[in-house]
Amino acid sequence: MSMKYSFHIMKYTTIIFIVFLLCVSSTYAQTIVLEGEQTIKANTHTPILSCTPIKITKSMKISSAKGNCNGFWIQKGSETIHRFDNFIDPIGTALSPGTYYVYPYLKKDTKKANVSVTLKANNSG
Repeated sequence: MSMKYSFHIMKYTTIIFIVFLLCVSSTYAQTIVLEGEQTIKANTHTPILSCTPIKITKSMKISSAKGNCNGFWIQKGSETIHRFDNFIDPIGTALSPGTYYVYPYLKKDTKKANVSVTLKANNSG
């Protein structure tokens, strides 16, 4: 076997290995952030909910939650499936495939709140 031939085999083997590692690491590092907001319309005192829904195709778990609110709720489609009054209890909560929305609870005497929930793929540890 020539030295040049051995070099090409090693080069292609290395490239294949790197591609494999990238595929595996992207599977294990998948995160999605779900964000929502609630404001009170000044003249009518009507709550306005805002969230760009996310669709997940595999089970994910909540890894963190933060915001300037008194907790939040999560909807799957139009059904409320979780309610939390803090940012600690939701950690580890699993969400099955589907379309999700998140909305914050307003603090007393406030007119605007937001929440951010980070989801990680179940196999991400």
